[in-house]
Amino acid sequence: MLFACENRMETIRKLTMADTIPAEIAKGVRIIYSDSAQLQMVLTSPLMYQIGGDDPYIEFPKGLLVETYDANKNLVSELSAEYGKRFVKTRLMEIEKNVVVINHNSGKKLLTEHLFWNERTKKIYNSVFVTILEKDKTIHGDSLLADQNFEHVEIFNIRGTIKIKDEDLN
Repeated sequence: MLFACENRMETIRKLTMADTIPAEIAKGVRIIYSDSAQLQMVLTSPLMYQIGGDDPYIEFPKGLLVETYDANKNLVSELSAEYGKRFVKTRLMEIEKNVVVINHNSGKKLLTEHLFWNERTKKIYNSVFVTILEKDKTIHGDSLLADQNFEHVEIFNIRGTIKIKDEDLN
C-alpha cells in the first residue's frame, strides 16, 4: 500500500487565514459604554474590524480615542493611539504607536509606544519606555502601572527633571 501527501501553499494560506478575515467592518465608529445608565466611556475610531474564531478580537487599524467620564459626565481622561486591538474573551486591550494618555483633572500626560489596558481590573500598564509630563516636571521610566483614569501611577526605574523654586536664603 502506498500513501502520498501534497501540501499546496495556497490551500494552507486559505485554511490558516480563515480566522483572521474580518467578520464585520465598520467605519466612523462611536461606541458608548455605560453602567446603570451612567456614562463611563466613549470609544471612537475611523475603522474597526471584528475578527471571529477561537480567540475573537476587535482591531482598530487606523487608531482610536477612548474618553472616560466621571459620575457628573465630566471628561476625566483621554487615551489615543494609532493602533489598537481588543481581545474579547480576556477583555484586554493592546494599544500601540504614539500612545498618549491625558488626565484632565491632574494635567498629567503619558507618552509611550505600547500600552495594555485591562478592562476587568481597570488598570493600564506596560514594560517599555514611558514619559510623563506634568506642570513642573518631566519623568521617564522603563515601565508603568496605573489606574485607567491615570490618577494613581507607579513608574519603574524612574528618572527625570523637576523644577525647584530658588528661594532667597537671607
